[in-house]
Amino acid sequence: MRSEELKVIFEDVQGEKRLKESMRNYTSFHIGGAVDLLIFPEGTDDLRKILYLCNKYKIPLFVLGFGTNILVKDGGIRGVIVSLDKGFSEVRVVEGETVTAGAGAGLQTMVGFALKNELSGMEFAVGIPGSVGGALVMNAGTEDGEMEDVVQEVRIMTSDGEIKTLKKGDIKFSYRYSNFPAGSILLETDTLLKKGNGKNIKREMELFIHKRRLKQPLSFNSAGSVFKNPPGDFAGRLIESAGLKGFHVGDAMLSYVHANFIINRGNATARDVLRLIEIVKEKVFTKTGISLEEEIKIIGEDTENN
Repeated sequence: MRSEELKVIFEDVQGEKRLKESMRNYTSFHIGGAVDLLIFPEGTDDLRKILYLCNKYKIPLFVLGFGTNILVKDGGIRGVIVSLDKGFSEVRVVEGETVTAGAGAGLQTMVGFALKNELSGMEFAVGIPGSVGGALVMNAGTEDGEMEDVVQEVRIMTSDGEIKTLKKGDIKFSYRYSNFPAGSILLETDTLLKKGNGKNIKREMELFIHKRRLKQPLSFNSAGSVFKNPPGDFAGRLIESAGLKGFHVGDAMLSYVHANFIINRGNATARDVLRLIEIVKEKVFTKTGISLEEEIKIIGEDTENN
């Protein structure tokens, strides 16, 4: 289905719409082809319409956070992408120490909000890029904590447009994983924090940021950690031990700062990144017998075909 046809199908949906929008502008890798139609819905009614129309016309749908852990292939994405960062980005205190954050809000917006209100519990997330929704889906975190630790409940829209509330016990979280219902869209989450001292919270956040700057190539475009850490070990250590630190394919390079980061030195393509991923997996398996598993999501098509 052509982009112009999609525009007609979704013309009654409120919110900005962009045809053939390059995903380079919406991913932290700054890599990727164009999406047929990008929509920024303004509220739940618009989101429900989008789900209904995608189901009716069998149009592929992808929900985009801040694009910090995805690689979009060079051929782009067929169908519709929904971005929640305009209509679902509010962060507020509901009562006491419970903070509600929209799925489209920036995770760092939520971290800053907690600091401003002297609420402790989000320190672990300081410096982690991405949206609140993306952080929930990936159970984002560090050795100091994960989203699972603070979540109380999450409101979602199911694939048939129904809004449901999931309690923490309804959601299975594990390392970089959550099991939200297939086809559902996260709307907002309630997190339970605790009253703290603003100066102490700020000091702890500054320490975490300092550690991140020492260990991660924050000055380059990347999608964060490329591979999950295998049980009892670290992907970065395994990659470095295989002699691959600094190895590159085109402008896609394994960072000298942290070998589990692939950085875009300027003009890397998705093909470059994918080839580099293949080389890393092959070399690490040959040396250690360990099969690395990607942490980043790889979406889209290899070549333009429309």
